[in-house]
Amino acid sequence: MAPRNIVFFGESGHGKSSVINMVLGYEKAATSSSAMGCTFKSTAYTHQLSGHDLVLWDTAGLNEGDQGTVTDMKAVTSLYTLLKKLEGGVSLLVFCIRAPRINDAAHKNWQLFQEIICQKRVPIVMAVTHLENEDSMDDWWMENENRFRRYGMNPCSEYGSGVACITASKGKVRKGGRHAFQDEYDESQDKIRQLIVDNHLRTPWSVRPVDWFQTVYSTTVKTNYWGKKVEEITEKEQIPGRGVFELASRWGISLQEAENLARILEGH
Repeated sequence: MAPRNIVFFGESGHGKSSVINMVLGYEKAATSSSAMGCTFKSTAYTHQLSGHDLVLWDTAGLNEGDQGTVTDMKAVTSLYTLLKKLEGGVSLLVFCIRAPRINDAAHKNWQLFQEIICQKRVPIVMAVTHLENEDSMDDWWMENENRFRRYGMNPCSEYGSGVACITASKGKVRKGGRHAFQDEYDESQDKIRQLIVDNHLRTPWSVRPVDWFQTVYSTTVKTNYWGKKVEEITEKEQIPGRGVFELASRWGISLQEAENLARILEGH
């Protein structure tokens, strides 16, 4: 059986690479401080977890700030292209978000990839990072869940909450060689691994190209002075399709803005 693809996505600096390293159990994925958000390339890491052969995908940070070099739509397009071409389909989306941040961009990215591109056919879970200073990491979700629900961000809940409240940092090394957040890190590692094992599709779903546009054909017949057909001209025109209307509706933008974004995603 082919390895199952687990795709990590989210904004730059929210801990995607650090979470992947935690799942792997060693430092392999370059973190944002070293990668500097300078590439659109997605990186794959093969790993076996509880007897499951997986490929963990580290993707370009969405909505990179002014100091980075990854622009919004280029990163989004890169992720969309990856999802379409993944051999064997997709088994799980892991959305990484840094507490306590939740913004309009986060919910738009969630809706785009989970609802429009993956058509709610791929489970999506959430890794909430940077919770090492909380008295109880799990309590954070109970206190903030309603905020996410209001944004329409509903993690897969077939197994548990579909959320791992974690820290992906061990913190500074203390005297004796132990890290400041070692206990929290070890707990987090168990939680994120179990989240992936429990929620990933055993039968992956292959992402189909979104019907951003429809092609309409029109035929014009030219005649001569006596009404006899001389030439038949067929023209085609692209009009908004399901994907454009969904994007406009879910993002609260105009149809023209949705068309422009869809053309960027399709490379037009």
